[in-house]
Amino acid sequence: MANKYFYIFIIFSLILFLLIVDNAQAQNKTCSVIQLTDGDQDSDSPAVCGNGSGILISSRADLANNGHADQPDLFFVDIRNFNNPVFYQLTNTPESERGPSISGDCSEIAFNSQSNLTGGNLSNFSQLFYADINDPNSPIFTQLTNFTSNEIINGNISGDGTKLAVSSNVDITGMNPDESVEFFIYDHNNLVVPFAQLTNDPTNSGSISSSPISNFDGSRAAFITSQDFIPPGNNANGGRELYLSEISYNPPNIPASTLYQITDFPNGDFRAQGAQFAVGGDYILISSNANITGMNPDENPDFFLVDVTNPATPVFTQITKSNDFTGAFGIIDSTATKMAFETSNPDFTPPGSDTSDQIIFADITNPNAPNIMSLTNFTNDADVDDLSAPDDFSYIAFESDSDLVPGGNSDGSEEVFILLTSNCLVSIPTLSEWGLIAMAGVLGIVGFMVMRRKKVTV
Repeated sequence: MANKYFYIFIIFSLILFLLIVDNAQAQNKTCSVIQLTDGDQDSDSPAVCGNGSGILISSRADLANNGHADQPDLFFVDIRNFNNPVFYQLTNTPESERGPSISGDCSEIAFNSQSNLTGGNLSNFSQLFYADINDPNSPIFTQLTNFTSNEIINGNISGDGTKLAVSSNVDITGMNPDESVEFFIYDHNNLVVPFAQLTNDPTNSGSISSSPISNFDGSRAAFITSQDFIPPGNNANGGRELYLSEISYNPPNIPASTLYQITDFPNGDFRAQGAQFAVGGDYILISSNANITGMNPDENPDFFLVDVTNPATPVFTQITKSNDFTGAFGIIDSTATKMAFETSNPDFTPPGSDTSDQIIFADITNPNAPNIMSLTNFTNDADVDDLSAPDDFSYIAFESDSDLVPGGNSDGSEEVFILLTSNCLVSIPTLSEWGLIAMAGVLGIVGFMVMRRKKVTV
């Protein structure tokens, strides 16, 4: 009977050892790719909600098989079953919807459109809209602006769905008569004063302003601008800089905002299409060709993690350090320990293939020593854009006009794809995992020695 237990003991130790080693080697596997959309017209701009159960996309294609005409409309895709996604058409108008964003629980969205979705935009001017999609078959739309001409308006919804970080050149609050591009926060819980202006450039200087984002609860907003206002003279060269606003809310009063200039580049070296918050708001991922940390002397675009726990003294860590990284936009997980980005770095292109876009992952648990690897092995000059992922990075959604799943996109239209990371995105062993490996080995050796001793004794 004792021998039986010793055999079980050894087998268990061996299985434990093999499982942990396989887990350590899993990082070398290639991720599976699923083509989510398959239409004869473009589908793009995927926005994944934080819990990962759905994706908001814009598409010209008839994804819901209801005779949809050829114009960009919004669709919500329930992907709780990857093999059986369910498509819901949220808008169906002759106009175009742009800039979609979605809350963490997939229940609220924001976008800008020239459509007359609520009866309040008969002239079809650009407006900002909000929608409750708890029932995606019957979305409830709210028109947030009432502009009388086509103006600049962009918004990004917070993770909890109650706030929008907004950029616009319109005098929304009565504080922007010169119609410079300013940044605003919209509070869905403040019925009296829903909009607050966060910046006030005293002149319409034609400054470049873009990419407003919010953290999960809207207590922080960030944006990129070439304006010079905190204090005047900090951005005298008019370069694109990253700013952060700390916001406190007390409805029905106007929110209070404290503004910080996070970057101070000497030559307008901000290269990002947009910064990205980790959910809590203490970390921001940016791209720049500036030599911020003294480790980027070649001034090629690289990624930096910015710790803004204390925004008055931000701490920059350079993540990528390569002459060939070309990506300008990355995504970061909720814990600021994982990031992903697209690059056409030839070092990641398969031998014998044209330089192709690849999706790169970086474990930044220790941002000073990141573990960087390619999740894809695309060939034939593949194109990848607009990455988006849930909080846990269990998959990555992106758009491409390439035939990444052979035969699935032969017409070359933009389609939305899903990169499943569950079979490839596994961290190398931690110290505790190495301890388990060692323990499994020791247990096996001890078991073997005991059995051998028992056999000799017999």
